[in-house]
Parts: sequence; C-alpha cells; structure tokens
Amino acid sequence: MKKTGFFIFSAVVFFSFVQTAHAEEKIRVAGSGSMISLVSELAKAFMTDNRNLVIEVNQKSIESTGGIMGAAQGQLEIGMASRPLKDDEKAMGVVASEISRVATVIGVNRSVAVKEITSDNLCKIYSGKATNWKQLGGGNENIMPLTRPDRDATKETVRKSVACFKDLKEPETVAIVATAPEMTKILANRPGTIGFTDSVAVDDSGGAIVALKLDGLLPSPEHVRDGRYRIIKSNFLITKGQPAGAAADFLKFIKGPKGTKIIEANKAVAVK
Repeated sequence: MKKTGFFIFSAVVFFSFVQTAHAEEKIRVAGSGSMISLVSELAKAFMTDNRNLVIEVNQKSIESTGGIMGAAQGQLEIGMASRPLKDDEKAMGVVASEISRVATVIGVNRSVAVKEITSDNLCKIYSGKATNWKQLGGGNENIMPLTRPDRDATKETVRKSVACFKDLKEPETVAIVATAPEMTKILANRPGTIGFTDSVAVDDSGGAIVALKLDGLLPSPEHVRDGRYRIIKSNFLITKGQPAGAAADFLKFIKGPKGTKIIEANKAVAVK
C-alpha cells in the first residue's frame, strides 16, 4: 500500500441531498477496493432515511490494511476489510463487524471457450504449465493469467482455499494487477485473460467477463451459503472500539431488511 494513498480522499463519492447541507454527523469510509461498490450502495440507501447524516465512501482502494489502520488511527469512522483481523491489528483496539460473504470468481474474457475449470488446471495455468486454452479443451488461444498482489485479501483467500496455491510460485508471465477495478477492466477488454474477480464485476461487464465453474460449482450465493464453493471472502466493517453513534446506526441498517436486500442484490450472502 502506498503511504500517500492512506490519507488522500480526493476520489470520494459524496452521496448527499439538499437536506444534508447542515449535516450533524459525517462518516468517513475507506479500505478494500472490492467492497467499494456494495458499501456505496448501502450508504446511499441509509442516507435516504437519515438525511441529517453524510457518508463519504472513498472510491479509491487503500486495501484492507489501509481501512483497518485508518479506523485504528482515527482517520476513518469506518474501515472496509475483506479479510479477518490479524492478531497485531486486534491489539490496536479495532472491532470487525462481518456484513457479508461473497465468492471469489474465476473470471475469463468472453473470448475464452472454456466454461469450467478444475483446481488442478487452475494451478497449471498459474504455475506456467498450461499456456494455451487448447490444452484445457478450449480454442487455440494464448492464456493470459492475471493475479493480485500477495498482500491482497483476494489473493490470500485463494491461497488458503485452493490447496495447490498455498506454496505456488507464479512465474513472470503471470501479470500482477494492483486493484479490483483494474482487474475488471483488463478481463473485460483483453482476449484470453483469466483472473480473480467477483460477481458484481461479472454482472457489470454486460457479458464481457464470464464466471467459470470451479470443480463443477458456480460461484453462486447458494453455494457460498452452504459452503460448497471453497473460495469465499468475508467482508468486514472496522471501527475503533465497539460501533457507536451514527456508525452503529449504519451497521444496524446493513443488518436489517433493507441492507440485507441490497447485499443479496449484489449476489453476496448477508451476515446477521
């Protein structure tokens, strides 16, 4: 994480209404890039019912670690983290409230004829052993694998969930993509690509990105809920100490019927 990105809130979605001109309280939110879209929707809906509050959701990822540190140091009222707290982070007095669980999607560009993949074949791609889609039953097209930085929560989830990824060393032919939005853009526009994304990005791509079945299972909310799909990421909102004031009200809204409906519309599983 770049240090400068931690304190900069220039790229902020500022959901407000005429009535918020004299807002009594403001909630600053930032962190994991994969949570920005969902939390922005939740914030907009919450403020519709609470027009004396303003929620600013930073539209630039500062990663889960940045969200956690921001909450711990008082730079944020709420941090976003798509991984559990580590022991040293718990010692800083922050509290993680899980709001949803979502499948990490193995996405490919629509040019790819392959529609499902096994864990073993996925590891063949990311170890450099499989370099053409024809080797996996697809067309004669070069495979262009995309990955995330090792510190990224999505990458950590893949390493923990797919056995052969645990100690896998990716060759230089595997391109590292820094952020979730960049991953979405490349997958949607570059033929032959494969990478780690989510259901929101797949839906928003209008068919440009296709979600592969992994070991015979689609990354659906049903398979997340029953635990059959293995690459599952948990989303947390982070506060300094127990949530209080407007932050507590926002969390209560998220776990209520309106928040649950928004989470499910994003093909995630709400956590009460």
